Amino acid sequence: MPAHILQEISGSCSTTTTTITAPPSGEQQNGGEKLEKNPHHWGADVRPEIKDDLYDPSYQDEEGPPPKLEYVWRNIILMALLHLGALYGITLVPSCRVYTWIFAYLYYVISALGITAGAHRLWSHRTYKARLPLRLFLILANTMAFQNDVYEWARDHRAHHKFSETHADPHNSRRGFFFSHVGWLLVRKHPAVKEKGGKLDMSDLKAEKLVMFQRR
Repeated sequence: MPAHILQEISGSCSTTTTTITAPPSGEQQNGGEKLEKNPHHWGADVRPEIKDDLYDPSYQDEEGPPPKLEYVWRNIILMALLHLGALYGITLVPSCRVYTWIFAYLYYVISALGITAGAHRLWSHRTYKARLPLRLFLILANTMAFQNDVYEWARDHRAHHKFSETHADPHNSRRGFFFSHVGWLLVRKHPAVKEKGGKLDMSDLKAEKLVMFQRR
């Protein structure tokens, strides 16, 4: 085979290696235009404020019988009256005016947002950031829901995630269906809940004036 043909074949089979270097920290050039650094790029933590809602597999329940249930009769009476009032309210539905329907629906939606978007997603897990007007709306909506204050709600929920299905979980499902949905609100907290919940890092909520004002 002629030498010039061999040269062309060997040249076409050669391997080209391209080295890609990361842009310098803070900015990069693209045709002379500076691109703003993305703070969440390259695996950066998108929730730097909180770590204590993450599951801790190292925690295990201590052996031995569970402590005796201590009933909180004030909560039991209030919960009973709440449900009796709801049953009585059903009898009034046919005679209520349209404005009552609208008020009830709006109250339900707004108070639910105070729990779901407020106490849960914003203050328990810090899944998004909110400016003062939204935080003020959510704290008022949460107050309307009558589910304790944001600080206590978030502390219990973080303990639930960190120590899930143990005695340190405020509504441990291993203690039964009724307990995990309603019963835990009617009895004193397990000593493990108080111990572990008291050690959680709640500094982010302690630094938020709206949350601490509501807790008063």
